[in-house]
Amino acid sequence: MLPDIEKVDSAGGRFQLKQLPMKDHSWKTDVLLTGDWRGATCALLSNASHHIIVDTGMPHEAYRLIEALEKRQLHPSDIRMVINTHFHVDHVLNNFLFPAAEIYGSQQSYEWCCAVYSDLQDEQNWERLIPKYYPQVGDYTKAQPLKAALRRCALRWWDRKRLGDPSRFRWIETHPLPDDLEFLLTSGHVPGHASVIVHNGDQPTVIAGDALLTREHDESVFTMIPHNREQFQHDRARILAMTGRILPGHDSEFSNGDAG
Repeated sequence: MLPDIEKVDSAGGRFQLKQLPMKDHSWKTDVLLTGDWRGATCALLSNASHHIIVDTGMPHEAYRLIEALEKRQLHPSDIRMVINTHFHVDHVLNNFLFPAAEIYGSQQSYEWCCAVYSDLQDEQNWERLIPKYYPQVGDYTKAQPLKAALRRCALRWWDRKRLGDPSRFRWIETHPLPDDLEFLLTSGHVPGHASVIVHNGDQPTVIAGDALLTREHDESVFTMIPHNREQFQHDRARILAMTGRILPGHDSEFSNGDAG
């Protein structure tokens, strides 16, 4: 069970939701699936007997995700919380593997992504509807030839049933995380995108999701363009300036040393 909430407030783009403390154990962060240009990073957070998965990947990665858990002597029933940084298909489609888990994510991201995928199914009008979600699409020279391919990929995989039972959704706008875990709103990629900060002493771990696709070569990732380019660049720079362990959405982890 999660701790009881004492009070709720928010400030500065960070959801700070105070709650009663858990047992005094530090969170351990393991990478279950390392992100690359085709698939997203999936991470495991463990605190004593409490286990959380951040982003769950694509359907064809399900067996790899289960194998990674088994190597750690864990089973899907041991996972009691799933966190989705956002609801693009490469981050959410194995949520259903964890039927005992509450599923945390932004309602804004969920509704926005569902609307995108719904409009992409409109055979006659999908291309005309894209600027509603990506108003800067014309600024990207590679976007035009990739649009149809991205649409095919999205429609091949999108399946709301794989997101898990809606009764288990917990929107981060109103629900807290356990102690020492924090959402950082990074909404340039999609509205409501939230990175996760794991506080462990002076060297936090930042699970960036797609606020930071890769450390150096974002343009090489086969993914949709940002919703807001300026905000995305700000989010990316903000994460790259952080001290600690950084897990990009589509790249291997790296560490940023103490700026001092």
